[in-house]
Amino acid sequence: MVEKKSSLRTWFEALENLFSSPDTLPPEEAEKAFNGSSRGIPVLVPEKCIGCSLCALSCPSQAITMVPGGKKTIGNKVVEVKNPSFDYSKCIYCGLCAQVCKQNAIEMRTDLPPIIIIKR
Repeated sequence: MVEKKSSLRTWFEALENLFSSPDTLPPEEAEKAFNGSSRGIPVLVPEKCIGCSLCALSCPSQAITMVPGGKKTIGNKVVEVKNPSFDYSKCIYCGLCAQVCKQNAIEMRTDLPPIIIIKR
């Protein structure tokens, strides 16, 4: 009997979703609807980044890869530094990268609308 109830519930939800409007907005309306209420977009402040890779390691959607960022003097050593590169098509805008960055090199910018990427 439990299986029948769960099966009926699944069919009811499927029919309900079929005839309801989507929860997302079309891209042209999404940008208009943005009012600064999102968590923001991760943006790198390169002069603060030391290339530790904590952001890339902590990213749940694997949207961050480390790319060569030039040479920096850290302490009295000149070292090759890698900077994070964001793949906004994978990013879920959770802000975890900014939270784990001990140098505050990633800012969650709420003054920018979320980046909308459409794959055709």
